[in-house]
Amino acid sequence: MNNRSKKIKQDMIAAMRVADISPQLIYAYERTGFLLSKEGYQSLSPEDKAEYDAAIEEYFAKDDKA
Repeated sequence: MNNRSKKIKQDMIAAMRVADISPQLIYAYERTGFLLSKEGYQSLSPEDKAEYDAAIEEYFAKDDKA
């Protein structure tokens, strides 16, 4: 990932926090690059859904350990 892409991702995460997006969705975005609506989630391939769902599960598993 080049510096410009990193900056865009950092800015997106900052905006998501300001917008009070759920932390698990921010985490999933960080892990997968997917920022999804319900309709967007439904249109994902099975592989992408599995990746996104795994990121959400990882967030909660990490949170439970804290």
